[in-house]
Amino acid sequence: MKDNKTKEEHALTPEKSSVPSSGLQKELIQRGRVDIHAHQTAAKHLKQGAEALNVRDYPKAIEEFQQVIQHNRESAEAHFHLGLAHFMLEDYEKAIDAYKMAIACEPSEATAHLNLAATYRLLKRYDEAIDVYTRAIRFLPSHPELHSELGTVYTFQGKRREAVSAYKTAMRLKLQVKLQSDFDQSA
Repeated sequence: MKDNKTKEEHALTPEKSSVPSSGLQKELIQRGRVDIHAHQTAAKHLKQGAEALNVRDYPKAIEEFQQVIQHNRESAEAHFHLGLAHFMLEDYEKAIDAYKMAIACEPSEATAHLNLAATYRLLKRYDEAIDVYTRAIRFLPSHPELHSELGTVYTFQGKRREAVSAYKTAMRLKLQVKLQSDFDQSA
């Protein structure tokens, strides 16, 4: 028997192979439900971790953020807050590891870079702090605080010329932000 359908009609008619079998459909639906449940569970633990952090229950916060990470290894927010909790407990090496993971998940997030470098600075690991600020500036060249903090580390190292350069850049960027803000308000 001859098929009288046009090319366009064939294109609009699903082929048997393109329609998932009922078994495959059920599997995909189940996977979707598992993903939704994992997301909801991670969100619940993230909220509980933030609450624990706010009331300074750092061990509980750590436990909650680790639960988030079990459900979503790429949660920059969970890694960052885990770093904060470790930092507050003066467990600086674990804080450093957590901040590094946050940066790996979200390289353009300035706060994770700032906290990582500040931790290095606190430990007098100035070269590592400079490295973090320098890498962060590559992602966020217009972030004045990164330049200012870089200047501070250079000052601690006695690198006056580099410090002055970093401070000048920070001041120029802050002035640009202020001028843009003033312009936006007058418009």
